[in-house]
Amino acid sequence: MASVDGLITGMNTTDTINQLMQVEAAPQTALKAKISTTNQVVSSYQSVNSRMSSLVSAAKAVGADAWGAMKATSSSSAAVVSASAGAAAGSLSFRVEQLATTNVKTFAPASAVASANDAAGSPAITGTTFTVKLNDGSTKTLTPADKSLQSVVAAINGEANVPYKAAAVQIGPGKYTLQLTAKDSGAAGATKVTTAGPPAGLTLGAATDTVVGKDASLKVGTENPYFITSSTNTFTDVLPGVTVTAAQAQAVTDPAVTIDVSADADGIAAKVKALVDNANVVLNEIASQSRIKTGQVAAGPLVGDNAMRQLTQDILGTVSAGAAGLGSGGGAASFSEVGVTIGRDGRLSFDQTKFMNAYKADPARTEKFFDSYTDKTGGTAGKFDPGFDTAVGLGRKLEAVSLMASEGVVDPNNPTKVKQGTVQALIQRNTSTIKGLNDQVAEWDVRLDLRKNALQKQFSGLEVALGKMKQQSSWLAGQLAGLA
Repeated sequence: MASVDGLITGMNTTDTINQLMQVEAAPQTALKAKISTTNQVVSSYQSVNSRMSSLVSAAKAVGADAWGAMKATSSSSAAVVSASAGAAAGSLSFRVEQLATTNVKTFAPASAVASANDAAGSPAITGTTFTVKLNDGSTKTLTPADKSLQSVVAAINGEANVPYKAAAVQIGPGKYTLQLTAKDSGAAGATKVTTAGPPAGLTLGAATDTVVGKDASLKVGTENPYFITSSTNTFTDVLPGVTVTAAQAQAVTDPAVTIDVSADADGIAAKVKALVDNANVVLNEIASQSRIKTGQVAAGPLVGDNAMRQLTQDILGTVSAGAAGLGSGGGAASFSEVGVTIGRDGRLSFDQTKFMNAYKADPARTEKFFDSYTDKTGGTAGKFDPGFDTAVGLGRKLEAVSLMASEGVVDPNNPTKVKQGTVQALIQRNTSTIKGLNDQVAEWDVRLDLRKNALQKQFSGLEVALGKMKQQSSWLAGQLAGLA
């Protein structure tokens, strides 16, 4: 209902009602402020939770696969080498004798057709069909669209079980012939083409080898050498778990290629460093979101939050408690032995040199500092279950702390249920609070609309009443003037 500013009273009715409504809306304004603050809290929890998820990934990265990682190197660009996790350490020298070739057959130039697309003037077949042999030795009659070379090529390539691919090749101005290329490289691919033979029923005459299909070959040794062959340029399991890819054939005078496979200590150290870095990212994020007010810098949304304080202590506690059972007499060993310490600033630090020295001295013990746990009844044997097992290594400790805060862990009292992570629970709880507050704000919208309508009616009624009184006053004054 619209109101008309005081024509009788001279009051600014609209401003008066707006001022009164500001007073009436004070509780709703407080609710909106609380929603804004709670939204900031949820955003801060989500930011911390995101960093915790990254820490989970970094912790899992220092699992068993990391410690089985191997690094393979090659002394020459003539061969590229790679090693899978669990590959056997070792060394091997060889010469790349030959790269794999793919068999190619081409029909005699003298029988070339004048046009690849001419079915009448330059037919590629004698009749309307021709025969091919398939991979299994059986034959199949193919019917091309017409007698042109291009149609013959299309018919061959449309048959999946033929051991070669066909192409119409221009060998000179106005001269085309058929080229057959084995689908498989090496001697075995060439044998398939030879067994299948060229198509029967062509006008192109006999086919000859343009390229002879041969296997790639590595020559090992000089006095009594032996050869390693492959139908492709890739040699798998030359050493267990080691793949060699030949890149170029070597001359007799070229030095032999030496490949070396050893534990990837540098790669392991990089993953440990990433673990420490991710832990510090979480600690820094918690500190930022929980900061106290300093000068012009406002306090963080999570200032004084007990859950954040506890999470910081849990992360630092994974290092300060040491690795149980790895010390003398079965006690806890300090993580400083493998280069991980807590600095005065409350952050973790990693000394890679100290780690590398520890790893070289005792790889198995160093691994336990990061990837070990005590299997407990109820969990999956051979798999770390934070809800059941006791973490010993730093990777497993930080994995457990992170999962308990973010994604949650299996409830040991109810294995079919996942206990919600503490930070995830806080996000959910505050999100529910925001929903409830928004519902209250909506209720206040209705209430305030009703109140505003009531005020507009009251002020409109006041104007009407005063207008009538003014009319009566004018009438009375007129009457009194008449009597005088």
